[in-house]
Amino acid sequence: MEFRKFTAGSKSYGLDEVPKSLPQESNVNFFDPQLNEILDDPENKNHEILKRSLIFLACCHTIIIDEKKGTYNAASPDELALVNAAKQFGYVFEDRDEDDNMVILDTRNNKKLKYQLLNICEFTSTRKRMSCIFRTPEGKIVCMTKGADSVIAEYLTSKSLETEHMQTQPIVDQFARLGLRTLYLAERIVSEAEYEEWNEKSRLAKLGVNNREEAVAKVDGEIEKELELIGSTAIEDKLQENVSDTIKFMKATGIKVWVLTGDKVETAINIGLSAGLLDNDNMDQHII
Repeated sequence: MEFRKFTAGSKSYGLDEVPKSLPQESNVNFFDPQLNEILDDPENKNHEILKRSLIFLACCHTIIIDEKKGTYNAASPDELALVNAAKQFGYVFEDRDEDDNMVILDTRNNKKLKYQLLNICEFTSTRKRMSCIFRTPEGKIVCMTKGADSVIAEYLTSKSLETEHMQTQPIVDQFARLGLRTLYLAERIVSEAEYEEWNEKSRLAKLGVNNREEAVAKVDGEIEKELELIGSTAIEDKLQENVSDTIKFMKATGIKVWVLTGDKVETAINIGLSAGLLDNDNMDQHII
């Protein structure tokens, strides 16, 4: 998995060609000179939304740090790619301290930011999203949610649907046509009263015996609402060597090949072509 492109606000970042000599964090393959220019210019109109998006990537995850090795332990390689991208861009996930603070080092300003982790709404194949709820350094409560664009769009404010979503969706569709796996990033500020009420419902749902998973998912969905879309990410899931040749050989022998995927249609088609599952010359495609 390699982090290749992303959006912050309505602006897209990440060039197609990456210089081979360019130093990269693991699971990152990214190049775009304008990113540093914008981050170094607080007066730039895209500065704040870009900074918010990178802090989101550095915070919203379940990664733990192996203190002996000084490395990240991630549940999935795509999550590792997102956190390492934030690190490469100047927002480093350093630690989770005794107060459950996610300690983020802002290397551009040599400043440490502490986001206290209050709750995690777990990812499931049904929900297709996950959230982390934090108390920010300013004392506000924020719900950060990332997941499939088609799912997150259902939980955006009407204003965000009409503006940020309408601007971002065509870019994300283009990412998908390149065979990249995409996510939406969205967040909202939660009032103290709403959070306290929701947190108690969440606690009780997790104590339930019958249909616990469904009950927890229902409560999680109650705080993942009225979100503001702040960005999106695109990750390349590289094929192993000889995948295409192997699949073509299998098909040539008469073996029927079926694939089940949760990807967007555009992503699935492009990966199907690169993997030799699909063939534009000798195969009809039917999208139902």
